[in-house]
Amino acid sequence: MGQHTADSFRDEVRDACREAGGLYDSLRDEDVTGRFDIVPVGYNDIFEEFRAELAERAQPLAERMAAIAGTLPIASSVAARINALESEITDDSFFRTHWLDVLLYRFTILSERVRLRLAEALARTIAEHGSANVHVLGHSLGTAVVHDTLAKAYGPEQMVGPDGSQHSLSPTTHRLGSVHMVANVSRVLQSFIDVKASPVRPGERGCTAEFLEYRHRLDPVARVRPFDPTDNGRWVSHLVFRKAYTLAELTSVTRANTHAIGHYLLNPKVHLPLFRLLFRFRPRKAETEAASERFFARTLRGHAERLEEAFEDFQPRDEDALRDLIRAGQALKALVESFGEEFE
Repeated sequence: MGQHTADSFRDEVRDACREAGGLYDSLRDEDVTGRFDIVPVGYNDIFEEFRAELAERAQPLAERMAAIAGTLPIASSVAARINALESEITDDSFFRTHWLDVLLYRFTILSERVRLRLAEALARTIAEHGSANVHVLGHSLGTAVVHDTLAKAYGPEQMVGPDGSQHSLSPTTHRLGSVHMVANVSRVLQSFIDVKASPVRPGERGCTAEFLEYRHRLDPVARVRPFDPTDNGRWVSHLVFRKAYTLAELTSVTRANTHAIGHYLLNPKVHLPLFRLLFRFRPRKAETEAASERFFARTLRGHAERLEEAFEDFQPRDEDALRDLIRAGQALKALVESFGEEFE
């Protein structure tokens, strides 16, 4: 969500990986992004053509959204919910650049266009590199897009493009190397399938060899209706859960915008498993400890204290997750801007 293009997101990921690589003595003199290819998939343009029209608040939002060609009729209860959500958003620019994307993805036919774009890019990349060498990373709204696309591509439903082409992948022959969910909101926006019942999981029943989540305690967006599978043998077997599922909970703060993808990637708890999977980077203990010291030297105690104070009473509820997501985003944006930073 926000004004991100495929190129701008690629640049932010690349810059953060380069900065992270600079923490390690063995990587400091090279550009680590030369060791892997970044294949960005953007969908800002799909939403952009509708933003100006929908941002004009003369009519209720549900009526404006229902006018999008191909969108199914919106039930009255859902329309009331959409209109109530709009009333929560007091910042017009924030509404247009961030939350319209969320609402358009969750409630309109545009979501299928977004999923098709990712599915096509994924199929091309798998054909070129082999599925075991493909590692998928989603951030924020992108985690819902990643989950839903993989759930359809690897599930019983057929994804059909405008030209009639089908996008269907096999968990056996097209199993991904890994899936990385950063600030995972897939449960908040789940629609056609329960995220705990989908093939987006590690192991024999899933589409990926490893499934990793990253959640910052001071990122309020990531705290809304989190995806928290348990080691009870239902989602995946006990062995797979322990060996192929990771939830990294972060606490260190290096910038006010704890939700930013760059803020996540700079943290060793995020980039070390990513580098391990991308180019088998396994630094020795001494190098890891030295890198950690360099990272912790960048942390901002004052920022962390302000964030803790701002969100210590934030208790999101499952039954009103979308509203809580909006409130969390608005509050974080205001705090980030109070530090003189941009919330993108």
